Amino acid sequence: MPNIVVNRRRALLAGLATAGAGVMGVNVMGGTAAADPYVTRKPLLAGANPFVTLYEEGRPTAYASVWRVDWSRYGSGAALVVWTPGGLRVIGDEPRLARWIEEHFVRHFDEAKALPSWPAVRVERAAVHVRIDPVRGAFAGAGDLTVRIGDPLDARPVGIADFPIQGVSHGLSMQLVPCRSASITVGGVAVPGAPAVTWNEGRPSSSAVTTVHEAWSM
Repeated sequence: MPNIVVNRRRALLAGLATAGAGVMGVNVMGGTAAADPYVTRKPLLAGANPFVTLYEEGRPTAYASVWRVDWSRYGSGAALVVWTPGGLRVIGDEPRLARWIEEHFVRHFDEAKALPSWPAVRVERAAVHVRIDPVRGAFAGAGDLTVRIGDPLDARPVGIADFPIQGVSHGLSMQLVPCRSASITVGGVAVPGAPAVTWNEGRPSSSAVTTVHEAWSM
């Protein structure tokens, strides 16, 4: 068997890890391994996190991470993180929550790490309007930024028992809805690019995703 490194977040988004299965008994480097001893966790965040990377000729042109937080250790609210070649914007109706989301989660995700840069930024306080519909997609608007994700291709429960962030194991579960289309506008001008959509034996995967029932623990 080839020794293939499986990127955990990408495996999750492709649906390779399913709710209940986690990664127990599976060695992500290939082969099998004994299950680790069970470790209890505490809730960290509950809500939803639609996100999208747009591409043009294989290069990322924009990335957006939308957060509707129903409960967290830092309260509830909404936040919008948007990267373009012109810079990084972090907007939240609760700046402390938005800052924690960007620092603890977003900057460590594969999508952010794949971008050419991730500069330091000051959080902007503003109302963030988020609508999430697993049948239609997601919308977010804050200031002069808008994000739309639509045309769902699938809806599947996924989860991972050991999702490392900064070397610390987290638990994650959600219903994941990969989507066909998405757009990001800045100041009323659409950023060029489109989501990357692939199919593997009938299973769709996309760089534009809506999530619901997203729960993190640590």
